[in-house]
Amino acid sequence: MTRYRPDPESLAAHSVPSWWRDAKLGVMITWGLYSVAAFAPRGTDVVKLLADRPDDALKLTPYAEWYENSLKFADGPTALQHRQRFGEAPYTDFRATFEAGLATWSADPMMDFIAGVGARYVVPVTKHHDSYCLWPTRFANPMRGAQWHAPRDLVVEMAVAARARNLHFGVYYSAGLDWTLNPEPIANLGEMRAALPAGSVARQMMRDHYRELIAATDPDILWNDIGYPDAGDLWGLLAEYYNAREDRLINDRFQLPTPTHAAMADPAARAAFNRAIADALRTPGFAFAPDMPAVFDHRTPEYATSGGMGDVAWETVRGVGHSFGYKANEIAADFLSGEALVDMFLRIVGNGGNLLINIGPRADGSIPEEQTGPLRHLGDFLKHHGRAIYGSRPWAGLPQVGSGDTLLLPVGAGGAQFALVAGPLPPTLRLAGWGRVTGLSLLGGPALDCRRDGDDLVVEVPPALTGASASVLEIAA
Repeated sequence: MTRYRPDPESLAAHSVPSWWRDAKLGVMITWGLYSVAAFAPRGTDVVKLLADRPDDALKLTPYAEWYENSLKFADGPTALQHRQRFGEAPYTDFRATFEAGLATWSADPMMDFIAGVGARYVVPVTKHHDSYCLWPTRFANPMRGAQWHAPRDLVVEMAVAARARNLHFGVYYSAGLDWTLNPEPIANLGEMRAALPAGSVARQMMRDHYRELIAATDPDILWNDIGYPDAGDLWGLLAEYYNAREDRLINDRFQLPTPTHAAMADPAARAAFNRAIADALRTPGFAFAPDMPAVFDHRTPEYATSGGMGDVAWETVRGVGHSFGYKANEIAADFLSGEALVDMFLRIVGNGGNLLINIGPRADGSIPEEQTGPLRHLGDFLKHHGRAIYGSRPWAGLPQVGSGDTLLLPVGAGGAQFALVAGPLPPTLRLAGWGRVTGLSLLGGPALDCRRDGDDLVVEVPPALTGASASVLEIAA
């Protein structure tokens, strides 16, 4: 086993464990005090908002878990509905309602559902930007006291239930934003960069919390968010984490402060930064992903289906709707359908990625049908086609080919080759560059009528097979 030193050069040599590359599907759980209000403006996703409204995108964010920040803008939609529903009650009052709802909650139904849809790992939020911890930390919050945490160890309960169902377990932790340490309102990405916690108090909080979580749950994944206060404790923390078990990994959100962060104190620099991000988001193929830090195992583009990220391991992270936290005001049109979720998943897997799909439970921990329905549809697809998906890698032996809105993505798994078909099969397919293929058959079904035409393969698809919104073909080469 490699022994890692507490420096970025040594830590960067860590390899992504094969279990994670094989898993393909994980589930994030975003659940906390914000689930009580369950509100954010609806109608658009965060990437479009950042492109269209770069200077106030986070004031208007569709993310319900950002409720406490959004509430600070007195003229914003969140503050308006808050006054109508809750009067002048502060955000901290949600704690009593949330904790009362825990009386009947159990982690078992949640993990039964996640395992049942075919996920191989789960990553619950343990502390979001409001700093409320879902475990009874021993370390008092310097601004909100010793009790700013759940009365039960919800994180350990989820870890035990997950592992009883053979799910790998990770922990999401927000080290890069903490609204108790930096309470200034954040309206845009430039201001978010300027709000990165700094100093000894932040460093100690993040270090102590991470060590508690690691000791209590032995996590397979550290899923950090936004950044990290400084390098003072980080390299030692990560060396300990890797040296205890080689088959662990961390994401790409352990960014450290840079001169760019410091420059965000200048309004003109913030505005220029926001415009640059907006311009980039309008570029076809651009993935909304964090800056690449010195040490990471996998990349995490957000609300983006990338066409691939080279040789680097990556996962798309997003909700079933436009929010991570539960948002009661979303309507059916805001959610992915089951068919759209499968289509997106196949395009991600076919390009070498994983999908970390988020569920946002209600305050009582129950999961709305608008979220469970599409995931069950994906689970049914995986039950019939998992042989071609779990453990797969993109196969360079054939090019990806498209026909209208349908894309065929060649992959290899278990010594066999398959084409993941994102979209319906048309009556006739002309597959450019597939001329050496000797046959195609529907996975678990009949062979298709194929003929070679030069370097192409022409496939006739029976009418009975053209109705499915997604499918998998087995390739004979």
